[in-house]
Amino acid sequence: MPRIRPYRASDWDAFVTLDVETGLHTLRYATEKERQAFQARWPEELKARFGWGPEGPTLDEARLHVLEDDDGDYAGHLWVSFRDDPLTGLPRLWVNTMAIVPKHRSRGWGRLLVDHAEDEARHRGACSLGLAVDADNVVARKLYEEMGFQTVRLRMIKPLPGKTERPPKS
Repeated sequence: MPRIRPYRASDWDAFVTLDVETGLHTLRYATEKERQAFQARWPEELKARFGWGPEGPTLDEARLHVLEDDDGDYAGHLWVSFRDDPLTGLPRLWVNTMAIVPKHRSRGWGRLLVDHAEDEARHRGACSLGLAVDADNVVARKLYEEMGFQTVRLRMIKPLPGKTERPPKS
């Protein structure tokens, strides 16, 4: 039976590997150059943008939970943040990222992580649990809908021709 525990500094390599894989899936329509830039940039971005330290992310009352398989190996993670919803002002627990190592997918462990997030949301006094999911991630969307999540907002992006690279910072 898998178990969920707090992140430890020794989880960094496994976490980054899986989080980069998750990010690359989201960037599946990006150019190869953009994908390579993401892979190179993401570990430092985590540290700078999310206040990453030995205990994991430190901003927005964040917590990173690690899913271990029966052998105690890294099987996935759940990264949550606690902050007020900007529209309603009500406290919400946000799932920043949730991922399962490929060999452990389709075992119901995603449901286990969502249940853990719900328990944490209740414990921390949140009024709701929020997350974002890629529009074409049918498996994840089905899971979330089965677990009572409702689509309340869609985010759309239109690439601009010739604007695939970010201008240099001055």
